[in-house]
Amino acid sequence: MLVPHAKRPMSFCVGSRAFDPVNVGLATKAQSSESCAAGLTNFDVSLLGNSNRGHSFEGKETDLRKLPPGVIGPELTDAERRALIEYLKTL
Repeated sequence: MLVPHAKRPMSFCVGSRAFDPVNVGLATKAQSSESCAAGLTNFDVSLLGNSNRGHSFEGKETDLRKLPPGVIGPELTDAERRALIEYLKTL
């Protein structure tokens, strides 16, 4: 996740147990409900209870106390996201 809310997919297919070792999680692809493979279900984040907001890294403010609700840090570059994921793999 580690990307700003606006850059996250609005829907994706769930139900597979395929592991994504690069992103360290279940493998998903942003897709519409019509393109989910048999046995998979479309997860639409616009539906009540399906939010993908979580904690977001998209703040421009350097004083972390002044960030808006839900934003816990500055937007990360692709390299910073990759470095963080690689670090988490070592834990």
